[in-house]
Amino acid sequence: MAIKSVNGLKIHYDESGSGNAIVFLHGFTGSHRDWANQKAALSDGFRMIALDLRGHGNSEAPASEDAYSIESFSEDVFSLLSKLGISGCCLVGHSMGGFTALQFVLDHPEMVRALVLVDTSSGDFEKVPGYEQLRAKLDDLALNAGLEAAFEYDAENNPVRIERFRKHPEWREVACRKVMGTSVNGYIFTPRAFGKWEPVTARLSEIQVPTLIFLGEDDTPFVKASEVMNRNIKGSELVVVPGAGHSPHEEAPEFFNRHLRRFLDGIGWKRAN
Repeated sequence: MAIKSVNGLKIHYDESGSGNAIVFLHGFTGSHRDWANQKAALSDGFRMIALDLRGHGNSEAPASEDAYSIESFSEDVFSLLSKLGISGCCLVGHSMGGFTALQFVLDHPEMVRALVLVDTSSGDFEKVPGYEQLRAKLDDLALNAGLEAAFEYDAENNPVRIERFRKHPEWREVACRKVMGTSVNGYIFTPRAFGKWEPVTARLSEIQVPTLIFLGEDDTPFVKASEVMNRNIKGSELVVVPGAGHSPHEEAPEFFNRHLRRFLDGIGWKRAN
């Protein structure tokens, strides 16, 4: 584990292996730990960097809502990679990390040699009935009763959570652990950044690097978004992960890693000798 000062914040990251760089960006309430299965499968041939975005994991959590935006996440990644001497990488982003990866490749195309998007969107979010009210309740609970109380309320009242935990009760504990590893500031302010993000759908045609898109078969809210990205990113490939939900890299790591390796081999992203 390591920490660097990035844009005035202490950003935590995990680095292993050597060779061409693969950079991993987690989703909301995630951390560098989300990529443990990929680290185990790939660090024998690549330089692996997984960071905790601001407000998450062990990274610093600013106390101002204005400090949280997809653009600020992207610039943290840029500054960190610059400090690590990385001028080109395969960028892998899950959900919120996918928003960040899309913003990054559009802002800094010279830094990205390949792109992997996992259950994410280019920003045209569909309105979910009752979401704003649910989110307001979760924010109040997180601030006044704690993150565990917020998680329990979400698990019992969020239709997506209810259905997911009904089918896979083992993921409830995992999801709770992730929330408890997130700062209160990050938990409250990060979702607000999603609604303020300017969709990049109209700019997807600007992406000129090989792109692999993963979609969990059961992740219904991201089906349309994945298809939109696949249509608009020239030459991109969409892989549907059987039986997986929103986090196929954790739920079906063997399938995910097999296709990720195939993609890397196919684009000539060579492993270290």
